[in-house]
Parts: sequence; structure tokens; C-alpha cells
Amino acid sequence: MPYSMTGFVSLKKNFQDYDIDIKVKSLNGKILELSLKGDKTVQNFLEIEIKKLAQQFFERGTISVVINVIYKKPVINIDPQKLKEMVNLFKEIFKESGLNTSDDKILDYSANYSSNNSEDLNPQLKEDIINSLTEAFEILKVERKKEGDSLIKDIEERLKLIEKYIEDIDSKKDELIKIAQDKMSQKVKQLLGEEFSERAFIEASLIAQKMDITEEIVRLKNHINRFLELLNIDEPVGRKMDFLCQEMHREINTLGNKMPDFSKLTIEIKSQIEKIRQQVQNIE
Repeated sequence: MPYSMTGFVSLKKNFQDYDIDIKVKSLNGKILELSLKGDKTVQNFLEIEIKKLAQQFFERGTISVVINVIYKKPVINIDPQKLKEMVNLFKEIFKESGLNTSDDKILDYSANYSSNNSEDLNPQLKEDIINSLTEAFEILKVERKKEGDSLIKDIEERLKLIEKYIEDIDSKKDELIKIAQDKMSQKVKQLLGEEFSERAFIEASLIAQKMDITEEIVRLKNHINRFLELLNIDEPVGRKMDFLCQEMHREINTLGNKMPDFSKLTIEIKSQIEKIRQQVQNIE
């Protein structure tokens, strides 16, 4: 069955030298978009790999991932010799520029340019992050499934209500057409006389054609059946459902224009379609 695109997961994994804290938030989106925040080293070295991992689990949604690595022992990632050189350099720059600043500021500036950069993450840390994030994505998928089940239940109830309204329209349409035909026939006879009964018959027939909503009712019923089919398919169907909502809205507009007597029912149907469409925006 379809998945929702909304969900949230908070996961903390404990390892010997560090803890990995992961938070994943998912919102609706037309395509799959992923943003990565938190530990700068993780962003620099794992962003592409994490995006590929997300594609294995999700097809649509705006996903925000925050990963922080908390070391249990201090990790010094600064080259002491480079730090000394940068401190002296910044002191000279400020002196020549005639600017005053504190030693703390100079140290901050110098530290930013004194990192002992490595070409890659520690292999074990990288493996632990990917495995932890995989677990987080698996939990998120379950959460999105639960939310999806709730959305589906709501949509099914609204489709049943629309079906009821359509059946009501279908059962009364012939009677209303007959009333309209009789009125037209009487009007023609009153204006032109009884000898123009053939003309009255023609006008009544034209009225029936203009008011015929059989095709709209058939198409609406087909759209509802297709909708119910999609609700039981275990794959992304959000776009297809959105298209069906548009088609249903178009058919009920046409029906309402042909037979204004059903305005109350068509307004109710439009309202239910719009509520379904709002729910569909959250379905993957």
C-alpha cells in the first residue's frame, strides 16, 4: 500500500570511541531532495554516498538528515606547527593593518587554517555512519508506511461518500430530465399552439441531450475504481492519484453545468475531492 512522505526519526548509536547521533525528517515534495547537516567532515566526505543511500529507500520527499559524531575522547585535528605559523601570520597582518584584536580572536582565525585535513574519513567511522543511517532510513520507511495507512483510510472513506452522492445523482437524473422535457414541451405548445407538437418533441429531445450526464457518471465511477486500485498497490502512486483528482474535478464540473439542480451534491463532491487531493499531496 502507498507510503506517506512525512515522518521523523531520532537515532543514537553507541560505539567504543564515539557516539553517532542521527535525526531524519521527511516532508512532502514533488521529487526526492536530500539536505545533509551536522558534522562538517561527514558532509564533506559522505554527502554523495548518503544521497545514493536515500534513493534506495525513497522516491519522493524532502528529506533532512542531521548527523553528529560525538567523540568520547578529545580529538585534536590541528597541526601544532601550522597553528604557530598562522598565529604569527595573523598577528603580523593585524599589526600592519593597524587593527586591534584579542589573542582569542587571533587563535580562532588561525585554528580555521591549521586543520590536519585527511583525504578521507576513518574507514570504521564511515562504515558505522552508513550502517546507522541505513537503520534510521529503515525506521523512517516504517513510519511513512504507518502514516500512509492512515491517509489511505481517510481517502477510502471520502471515496465511499463520493460514490454515495453519485448514486444519488444517477437515481434522480432521469426524473429531472423528464420534468425539464415536459416543461419545454408545454412552453412550445403554449407559444406556438398544439399543431406544433412535433417541434415541442424536438425541443424536448434537445433538452434531454444537453442534460445527459451518463458519460460523466460512468467516468466518475471509473476514476473511483481506479483510485481504489491504486490504494492497494505497494509502489509510489502519488502523482497518479493527483491526476485522478484533477480528472474527477473536471467531470463533476461538467456534470454540474449540465444539471444545476444537483448543485448541492456537486458542491459536496468537489469538497471531498479537494480534501482527498490535500491528502494525496503527502503520498509518495
